[in-house]
Amino acid sequence: MKKTYLFLLLPALLLFLAGCGNQNLTNSQNNTASTTGTAKYTGSLTMADVALHNSKTDCWQVIKGQVYDLSPYTSTGTHPGGDTILQACGTDATAAFETVGKHNGKAMAMLPNYLLGALQ
Repeated sequence: MKKTYLFLLLPALLLFLAGCGNQNLTNSQNNTASTTGTAKYTGSLTMADVALHNSKTDCWQVIKGQVYDLSPYTSTGTHPGGDTILQACGTDATAAFETVGKHNGKAMAMLPNYLLGALQ
């Protein structure tokens, strides 16, 4: 009798876990789909708004008058310059961004993926 319950319970558990995995995949797909380079906020974004997002897991930066939510990038710790990027979280990082020549290539191409909108 116990083997029958186990036989019925195991597939149900696997289906449940598979459903949880699909939810995570869906969330990843949503994050990827939302990074099209178009502004995610249509309202006004101020420096006061940006200043509230000043940590590794919640990092907004202003670069050339545009506000970017770099949290997905900063939280992974994959920045080639290490944690130096964190010093600019919650600030206008234009000067810091422009002083690094390497930012003209890959970093510049990545920015539209994190665009929130224009700084007011």
